[in-house]
Amino acid sequence: MNYWVVDANLVVRSTLYPTDSLNAFWDRVDKENIVPCAPRLWVSETASAIRFLVVQKILTSNEAEDALRAIHGLQFEIINEDYELSLRALELAAKLGQSKAYDAFYLALAEKLAVDFWTLDVRLANRCQRDLKFPWVHSVSEL
Repeated sequence: MNYWVVDANLVVRSTLYPTDSLNAFWDRVDKENIVPCAPRLWVSETASAIRFLVVQKILTSNEAEDALRAIHGLQFEIINEDYELSLRALELAAKLGQSKAYDAFYLALAEKLAVDFWTLDVRLANRCQRDLKFPWVHSVSEL
């Protein structure tokens, strides 16, 4: 089975505000029989991102529930974090100079599974490719 680690922001944005590049990403997932996966924190990150949009009055509560239902309806594999993954996430966050390890959990999981990681965060992708020499980190803007 082929996996890609996919961050929460990409999924939320795809669900609420699809673009040509996001549609091209999901078309490629389907065409190549990729199974998107993420660390368990993806569940809380997607809910938090949607809640933020409600607080900002961008979404209604009903729209937020619909979005969350759509996200949880995706064929996504959620992988539990463990000590080893947490430790590597701390190391990667330090190397990237990040004060929080959220992004680093996705990176650590992709590294552990030896698969590509996809994000909307162009800056993160560029830093990982340039500073960490991780050619397997991609931004959807590459499509």
